[in-house]
Amino acid sequence: MWKCTNCHHVELSTNKPARCPVCGAEAGKFVPHEVSGIEGTKTLKNLKAGFVAESQAHLRNLAFAMKAEQEGYSEVARLFRAIAEAESVHAFNHFRLLGGLSGTQDNLESAFERENFAASTYPQFIREANEEGNTSVATVLSYSRDVEKGHAQLYKKALAHMMAGEETEYYVCQVCGHVSDGVLPDACPICGAPKEKFRRVV
Repeated sequence: MWKCTNCHHVELSTNKPARCPVCGAEAGKFVPHEVSGIEGTKTLKNLKAGFVAESQAHLRNLAFAMKAEQEGYSEVARLFRAIAEAESVHAFNHFRLLGGLSGTQDNLESAFERENFAASTYPQFIREANEEGNTSVATVLSYSRDVEKGHAQLYKKALAHMMAGEETEYYVCQVCGHVSDGVLPDACPICGAPKEKFRRVV
């Protein structure tokens, strides 16, 4: 296995990658990555596939819970949320076994690089949605692009907060996902949603 020293992506291959698929770093940024206590490559590939599947199941069940709440099925919504929580436990265990966790400073730097890469992929998504006449999808993708750019800056600010021993509060727009650091805005700067659409993260 190989680990990108720029964004900490772990590549499950025997040959050094020519370029990081996450941040675009060249081969020189990769170093050998070993996971203690795990032999062979099939188990590692299965852990990575399991991490992806469990992560998707977690979010899918949260979406199902939201829909159940909207339709008045509170008991079913609670079940979906409970199972989503279980899937997150599974995903975390897989990720931990893969050696994907580092110290908080390294994790912030890794998250920063990943957000930059994510923001760079959206222009193509938006263009292709518009080309196919899916303007409403293009709008949602535009929100995501703009919010991802903000996420990268939030990680940089969080590193500064951490170094200074400062605390802050975060508010998330439930329409587009914009995250506000320390201030509850009157309206979302990305999608224009009113402040009632923001949720404080605890």
